[in-house]
Amino acid sequence: MIKYISSIAILVIISISFYGCWPVRVGLKNIGNSVFGEPEKVKNKIKDPLKDNVRLSALWVGHSTVLLQIEDKVILVDPVFEDVISGIVMRKVEAGLDMKNIPKLDLIAVSHAHMDHMSLGSLKDLDDMFPEAKLVVPVGAEEYLPSYNMEMIRLKTGNSEKLGYIGESKEIDGIKITAVFALHQGGRYGLDSYTWNVPGCTGYIIEYKGITVFYGGDTTYDEFAYKVLGSKFNIDLALIPVGPCRECETDGSYYHLASLGALKVFDELKADYMIPVHYGAMEYFDDPDIPVYVLRELAERYGKNSATGLAISKPYSEGLKILNEGEQHIFYYKE
Repeated sequence: MIKYISSIAILVIISISFYGCWPVRVGLKNIGNSVFGEPEKVKNKIKDPLKDNVRLSALWVGHSTVLLQIEDKVILVDPVFEDVISGIVMRKVEAGLDMKNIPKLDLIAVSHAHMDHMSLGSLKDLDDMFPEAKLVVPVGAEEYLPSYNMEMIRLKTGNSEKLGYIGESKEIDGIKITAVFALHQGGRYGLDSYTWNVPGCTGYIIEYKGITVFYGGDTTYDEFAYKVLGSKFNIDLALIPVGPCRECETDGSYYHLASLGALKVFDELKADYMIPVHYGAMEYFDDPDIPVYVLRELAERYGKNSATGLAISKPYSEGLKILNEGEQHIFYYKE
């Protein structure tokens, strides 16, 4: 027994040393709040997020969770609704939408198996509410999932230049979803990210009735990938991660975009609009909102000038939509 416990302790210590093992590393940093605290409440939560006259809207639930309405379809990306993420980390701000107020759901897109993106509890609740919805995951992520009533659809990823940065596509009830480049990790607990060979992480392109949305999942900057995606897809809205970062006026780390890198990705995708995600819920380093403070400052600094030297059609202030938890932005109305 002592030998067994010692082995587990060694594995935990090794996991903490790896950047990808965020549950242990971030959990230790937030342990006080997790035990004694509670998240800030979101005032005046939206109770009717779907509108009859909308072509495209996005509601930022918090962290990387976004509820999309594209015409008559409802899509949820990386749903995490719990106050305590993975049983370890207390959210800084509660989820900005009560799950009970989602009246319908057609598709769930999960980018990878990390606990701040793939919540087994939230997926179970959504499965109970919407057993006819479809669940899309990258190949490899299904290894961490139980059986659901929802049909699970696995997509092969396109995380390399050899694959053209574009993976497998499927059409699901009229929605075309394509796995696209993301440079991150495919495991869930830390060490497993380094001991398996399946690249179970992805971004997505979601297309329906002439509307195209990009969701980056977790990723870092690549000088070629997003230029390629921007040349192949006419993107209306890009959901781009902006942290965590210590030095936010950089492209980012090996696994995560920083604020400047996110702005470059927005440029290179040639998207009309950008919503930053992957910040605010958890204290990775210091203030969890720092990445978006820096993003706003960079956008004001560059103005009409591109962060990458590419031509941009309008100032960042017009295309960049920074939302509060629970805030919804309607981009296009039906004519």
